Amino acid sequence: MVLSKKLCCFLLVAPLLWGQQQNDVSIPKDSIGSITTLDEVVVVDSRFPMKRSQSGRPIIKINRVEIESFQGEELSTLVRNYSGIDILGSRTYAGQNKTFSIRGGRNRQVLILVDGVRVSDPARIDNDFELTFLSLDDVESIEIQKGAASTLYGSAAATGIINIVTKTTSDTFALNLRSSLGTAVTQNESQIAPNVYQNALRVRSSIKDIGFKFNASHRYADGMSAVVGEETDPFMRYALGFQLHNDRASKWNWSLGYDRSYIRSDYDNVFPVTDAPFKYTKALDRVSLSQDYKYKTGTLSLLAGYQKTDRDFQSDFPYATASENMSLDLFNKWVIADKAYMILGVQLQSNYADYDGFKKTSQRDGYFNMVYKFSEAFRVNSGIRLNHHSTYDTHFTYSVNPSYNIALANDKSLKLLASLSTAFIAPSLYQLYDPYSGNDILRPEENRSLEAGFTYDTKGFRTALLFFNRKESPSLIYDLATFRYGNATETAIYRGVEMEFGITLSKNAKVDLNYTFTETQGGDLRYLPKHALNVGLQYQLNPQTALLTNLQFIGDRYALDNATVLDAYTLFDLRFRYRFKNPKWSTFLSVTNLFDASYVEIENFATQGRNFLTGFTYSID
Repeated sequence: MVLSKKLCCFLLVAPLLWGQQQNDVSIPKDSIGSITTLDEVVVVDSRFPMKRSQSGRPIIKINRVEIESFQGEELSTLVRNYSGIDILGSRTYAGQNKTFSIRGGRNRQVLILVDGVRVSDPARIDNDFELTFLSLDDVESIEIQKGAASTLYGSAAATGIINIVTKTTSDTFALNLRSSLGTAVTQNESQIAPNVYQNALRVRSSIKDIGFKFNASHRYADGMSAVVGEETDPFMRYALGFQLHNDRASKWNWSLGYDRSYIRSDYDNVFPVTDAPFKYTKALDRVSLSQDYKYKTGTLSLLAGYQKTDRDFQSDFPYATASENMSLDLFNKWVIADKAYMILGVQLQSNYADYDGFKKTSQRDGYFNMVYKFSEAFRVNSGIRLNHHSTYDTHFTYSVNPSYNIALANDKSLKLLASLSTAFIAPSLYQLYDPYSGNDILRPEENRSLEAGFTYDTKGFRTALLFFNRKESPSLIYDLATFRYGNATETAIYRGVEMEFGITLSKNAKVDLNYTFTETQGGDLRYLPKHALNVGLQYQLNPQTALLTNLQFIGDRYALDNATVLDAYTLFDLRFRYRFKNPKWSTFLSVTNLFDASYVEIENFATQGRNFLTGFTYSID
């Protein structure tokens, strides 16, 4: 333990000392992991491309360079390193269901978008989307907005949005091939022989102004048991996709895509907790269509999506589910005198699941949103939405988000921001109609979120501090007295603090730190820590070589019974990337849980120990 602490300190401090000595080193712009200070463009908070400094919401933008640092790893492994976000189950075996949490909100309160299109599975408990279906190899960037966003995006966006942007087509021929192998073992288990294998292929080009993209990936892992046990539970995923689009220079632009993911995995018995020869299969078919028509005074846009999900579980009590989700979002955007950015739209949603034969719900929404720039410093992002649900009639949500950007001397800036937002969440078809635990008299959940904070930016340094308070009533809960879903009788309150620091130590070294404090009164924080800390360091040894380290602290948290306290733990990861002199080739190595720390993420479930992943990438752009 003493050695691990010393090594951690060395890896965090050494680049600072090196950077002081090598401060005149210039890193080419195309080098891997180049450290640049960019005012990145974000879209998720207003649907208009704006610089992040102009946004009044806490937006996380994970760009291509940061994603490349996690080559060969899962999407949940990447996202969990950012402030205010936890992905429960990301440290267990590959086939484990993932619970994503933002500010104490669970899957039902976090909306997942893929290329701006809502995705979900109405047969799942929370009508959410399973991140395991997606391969990180086809992801270009990720935008995460924390806080309620139901006014702009509809129900389920109560605590945040995760918009996953996939790689686009190309006007010229481009090819990317990636292959890797590694291990998946629990703590205190020595394993050198690989038991994780992954391959991914992406081809992009165009024919007569029609661009196309084809991608395929495969992942196999067989080294861990689902529950704490002796046997292993192998996991396999296939994914493929195809996309077409027209010339982006025209007034009318469109993109049509199809993706299919197939998962097969073993799993174990939970009641009682024992090894078992259970198996499941999951298949997802996803179609998406986006269109933009630009005219003299604005842009008319359409985002449409369809997902069909089939699941088959073979156990002592076998069952199968099938579901469909359809979403259509038609909206018009105007910009008036570079002061008012307005959106007027309608959104239609339909959910189908085979509970009690066949069940369906639908929603029809109308919404309006506007960003008004009173001055270069002061702007307000506000909106309203009228939601009509087939079961729960009409609900009204609103948001008001003022921000004030103060320009200081020497390129320093201070931005003050605040927001008040509401959200509406209808119970899922599972919660309403599952024959064992459903309750068809459930009431919908409503949220009201208040947040306030600031960001301070100067050359080589950025810090942000934000306070949030969210009221949830009547919460959707699983009642252990009746073993059915119900509504809580008391209002749940979640509140906390998010802090971020970014420091550029030199032209080739950068440190990012974030801390999150979350507490509740009458709410559910089981498995979610009150205190969480991430420290990441990116160090460019030379134009071809990058070293990345990450330290993550997860504080005490309650187990499933809401009484047992699970001990805090600290994990340390190390990632190394190298680009050969021939820029088409690069290689990578990652070691997670470097010091093989012992910890429990979910009691009775196996958790990952020290593991490695290595591979190569071949690219033609």
